[in-house]
Amino acid sequence: MFKRNMKPLWVWMLVIFIGVLIHPAASSAHAYLTKSSPSDNEVMTQAPAKVTLQFNEALQPAFHSIIVMDSSGAEVNQGNSKIPAGQPAVLEVDLKAGLPDGIYTVQWKAVSGDGHPVNGTFPFQIGTSSQGTAGHIVYAGYTPGADLILIRWLFYVSLAFLLGILCFYLYLLPAGGGSRLPVLSPRSRKLLGISYAALVIGVLLSLPMQTAIEAGVGWSEVWNAELLGKMLRITSFGHIWLVQVILVLFLGALLYAATQSTEHKGLRALYAGTLLTGVGLLLSKAFIGHAASAESIWMPVFMDFLHLVSVSIWLGCLLALGLILPREASLPEESELRKQSYFAVIERFSLWGTTLVAAVLISGVYASLTYVPTWYSLLHTAYGRILLLKCVLLLVMLGFAAVHLIRGQRRSKPLGAGVWIEFAAGIAALVLAAALSNLPPASSNPGPVNVHQTLDNRTVVTLQISPNIAGENTFEVSVKDASAKPVQGIQQIKLTLTSLDMDMGKYEIEIPGADKTYKARDLISMAGRWNVHVHILTESLDAWDTDFQITVGSS
Repeated sequence: MFKRNMKPLWVWMLVIFIGVLIHPAASSAHAYLTKSSPSDNEVMTQAPAKVTLQFNEALQPAFHSIIVMDSSGAEVNQGNSKIPAGQPAVLEVDLKAGLPDGIYTVQWKAVSGDGHPVNGTFPFQIGTSSQGTAGHIVYAGYTPGADLILIRWLFYVSLAFLLGILCFYLYLLPAGGGSRLPVLSPRSRKLLGISYAALVIGVLLSLPMQTAIEAGVGWSEVWNAELLGKMLRITSFGHIWLVQVILVLFLGALLYAATQSTEHKGLRALYAGTLLTGVGLLLSKAFIGHAASAESIWMPVFMDFLHLVSVSIWLGCLLALGLILPREASLPEESELRKQSYFAVIERFSLWGTTLVAAVLISGVYASLTYVPTWYSLLHTAYGRILLLKCVLLLVMLGFAAVHLIRGQRRSKPLGAGVWIEFAAGIAALVLAAALSNLPPASSNPGPVNVHQTLDNRTVVTLQISPNIAGENTFEVSVKDASAKPVQGIQQIKLTLTSLDMDMGKYEIEIPGADKTYKARDLISMAGRWNVHVHILTESLDAWDTDFQITVGSS
């Protein structure tokens, strides 16, 4: 029966997997500055009336600021920053009238649509006679602390235990001839009670935690009615948190009614309702993570939810198999019959586990394609390295799951210590998942550019840009003939940069040649997708042109 069911399952999983590969949704997951007026290091002949910042995505309407200071450190902005009506991706602040010539520094802070704070600094200059040196754009994102990781992990683990135990009694235990009604053992009731208490703590603490992150204050300062009220009223996290509180209360009521009920009628429906409410909580979490900042959120949110619910049920069922199944009173008492029932439950879980593993792999591949654009970003960013470690833990879980599948089919040995190793790997993976949820994704640092194009005349043009982030970069172009020798007689090389994300005009960089090395240092004004047009003019007035499309990181 198991093998017959597997064929259509894997056919559908293969179709979904191909669909994911064909339609990955690129996402930055954190807001970054795409345009500013004044722009960084702009020299202006007249004082501007205001500073306007344009971001790549809508901002949270709270906890933002723009401070403009002169060279002495005095503030010259007038009033607080604001988001203009109908322009959720724009932040602006008015300036005092009649600012004198000089160098000014803009310090800004904003919160991404997914609740992650970002900040940056850039200078501009009024007049050409100012003394001093202007700097360059500086960008910084948020790095999660131990408090955030612990609270998110508590949320994930408590829900995993709740969902796993409920799934065990509703769908796994009946395969072994146990009670078809979810009649819980005392141990199961205790585990559900502890899990629910941990869930309540995790949800309640998440509000002050996120408020502290977005407002930029510590735990001692966050217990402020104005801050918490602002968070609840006008941020997406606050709105989702209220939904989560309602779901937690509803889940608690259902759980209490089901565990205290003495009537068998309707008991299964009560537990199914509790299970669906827990799944709803995981769905709500997907709306306040990286996925929520995508241009089209539905596919990313669905994949994030699929990943969370699959890992949670997988992990929770492992707990039930290790702690509850060996002592389950509803299984037959006779030794041989009990053994058969035990392995019937394991075999049922093997089918479940295969489905859950496939869902984890599909959603994991999707997330990797979305948030990790290059091998460099996988190996050289905190997000990429933690993701690699999480993949190792999932592989450990997969290995033990395969062993359990074989044992279930052969009905040879009980699961033993292997189930606890698999369970421990899952718990550790949830810790890493909690960290990943607030780390800047690897797409913020795709790494240096090193690309080449072969022209119709077989000339090879290579473009290198390092470090390939918003701000100052080194641009280097090499031109070689078909035999890989440097082309002689090049008079001029000019790069023209055009943003593919928004209309910003064109920015030209002329690269002088010295000893046949065509290198220059210049600015890329913002992160995102760019087209780099390379124009090469030879001494014989031949013109060669080619284009490269690159993705520039924010940090």
